[in-house]
Amino acid sequence: MSRLFSLALLASSVVAQAPTVTTVYSSGSTQSRYDIVILGDGYQIQEQPRFNQDVQTLLTSLFQKQPYATFANYYNVHTVFRASVDSGADQPDVTPPIYKNTVYDATYNTGGTARCLYIQNTAQALADAALAPANEGRVLVMVNDSRYGGCASTFAVSYNGSSMAEVQIHEMGHSLGGLADEYDYPNQTYSGGEPSSPNITTSPTGQKWAHWHGTEGVSAFQGAGYYLYGLYRPKNNCLMRTLGVILCPVCREQISIRTNAVVNTIATFSPNTTNVSVSTPNQQIFSITHFVPATNNPVISWEVDGVPVTGANGPAFLLDSSTMSLGPHTVAVNVQDQTTQVRNDPAHAMRETQTWQVSINDPTAAQLRIPSFSMSQVWAQPGQSITLNAQIVNDGPAAAGPFAVEYFATTNQNWTPQSLYLGADQINGLAATQQLNLQRTVQLPWSLEPRVYYVYAVVDRADAVYETNENDNQRLSAFVGQTGPCGTHLEFVDPLTCPYDANSVPVATGGVVHPTVVAPCAVGSYYLVVWGCSGTTPGTPIAPGLTVPLNRDFCTDLGLIGLNGTWFANFFGVIDAQGLGRATFSLPANTGLQATPGHFAAMLMDAGGFSAVTNPVAITLQ
Repeated sequence: MSRLFSLALLASSVVAQAPTVTTVYSSGSTQSRYDIVILGDGYQIQEQPRFNQDVQTLLTSLFQKQPYATFANYYNVHTVFRASVDSGADQPDVTPPIYKNTVYDATYNTGGTARCLYIQNTAQALADAALAPANEGRVLVMVNDSRYGGCASTFAVSYNGSSMAEVQIHEMGHSLGGLADEYDYPNQTYSGGEPSSPNITTSPTGQKWAHWHGTEGVSAFQGAGYYLYGLYRPKNNCLMRTLGVILCPVCREQISIRTNAVVNTIATFSPNTTNVSVSTPNQQIFSITHFVPATNNPVISWEVDGVPVTGANGPAFLLDSSTMSLGPHTVAVNVQDQTTQVRNDPAHAMRETQTWQVSINDPTAAQLRIPSFSMSQVWAQPGQSITLNAQIVNDGPAAAGPFAVEYFATTNQNWTPQSLYLGADQINGLAATQQLNLQRTVQLPWSLEPRVYYVYAVVDRADAVYETNENDNQRLSAFVGQTGPCGTHLEFVDPLTCPYDANSVPVATGGVVHPTVVAPCAVGSYYLVVWGCSGTTPGTPIAPGLTVPLNRDFCTDLGLIGLNGTWFANFFGVIDAQGLGRATFSLPANTGLQATPGHFAAMLMDAGGFSAVTNPVAITLQ
């Protein structure tokens, strides 16, 4: 009894033994290479040397086969050895059944296929694989059993008999290359859709690999993917069909692409930060090293802002900031692997790119930007006041002289100086690293439409300040315009005009302004816009209870005489479907009129006579 107890303790100690992690093949950092992890199942503690030898046998064979021979320095291989209580694997399909106590519970006849050797304790295998320095999800399991077998899913599993290396490399074709089996049993005719695997197809001409046709006997051969008919393989024979033969070009290409999709062939780069600041007129050297084999004829190319640099095809590139505009730029280098193993690479896995974000700055330049911009409300009616809140920062390095912060509203997310103008804040200057919080209350126009408005704060639209970057001087917010109450108002609808109750025209050069009647509840009524140059009080009575806020004078008579003529277009008209009366005052140059202040006002008329008057708006001839 004591002997049995001692054996039990021995068995428990073996299972509890900490696993041994070893890097058995190292090509470089785990960050840049494709890391493979190999586990052992069914190896007792005293059989660890056998496991180590099996691993070396596999690697020797692996790196003698293409495409692994070409890309040998793209891989790292780590082993994790955890001893099992028993040697071998479960064989539930023999008589009597054989069951072994192993760490990953390797079992033949998985899924009812006698040769399918796979592990059942995948949770433990995943946990042990995670002990390795890194892995790309490609974990191999060597099973210490002489019965032929292997299978692949999450893990590539193989026995360790005489064909071990061939079986394991075949299974790696599945797990690493995403390849399908190319043998044609046990089924007859395939009737499904196009398989996702790159090496089998329903096309009798093999269009999926047409770029390899005629190379090494590649064409289309019926019988693949476990079906005798209806599926085609690229070559008459391949390792994915028969052990002991080489992988065909189609399979080699896929393994090459999948390997390179993980590997970063640019080993080092300088500057070793991806954000670089260069002060003009200085120069900056960018350089890389890579490990693409020389036999693959690698090609290096450099780009600045997406444009290839002529003649720049070496590992180093000199950027001359004096030839660059101030502000952000992108410098990129591409290393293109031109291996003959790959002919079709739509995802550009064989090209590695290193990119730097470069800021060209001038010590004498300022850098204005708007970190935040908001409004006091989201919903607003015509004529309502809203508050705009803008934060302005000067990142330097130089101070900014006087500039303006202007506000524009647009309905299509593309502001222009002709957009609805909400006014401006004039800033005397802003020191380097200084922050300014602006708050501006503006009255919205009476002609505001019920729709979404995008509001922009725009700093230094006139480019009065010399800046490192002129492309980050705006910030967006938004509000929803609503239908307002009935009323009759007059305002100017002109670019860069705010507030909307005053405008001016130079008498020397002339100009055009647009006094606009806003009467949303008087669609179809007549309107008349009149001019006065002698004040707004006491005004001119036109009907009981209605007084136009203008005093009749020379300007009034001039406007009435020229009504709807060249100077006073549409000063008399009908309120349109949008509730607007759109008038235009066009003053020619050098008319002989004197500079004078004045006002426009308007009145409405319906079938019963005069029905409403508007507020006056100032018009100055200057």
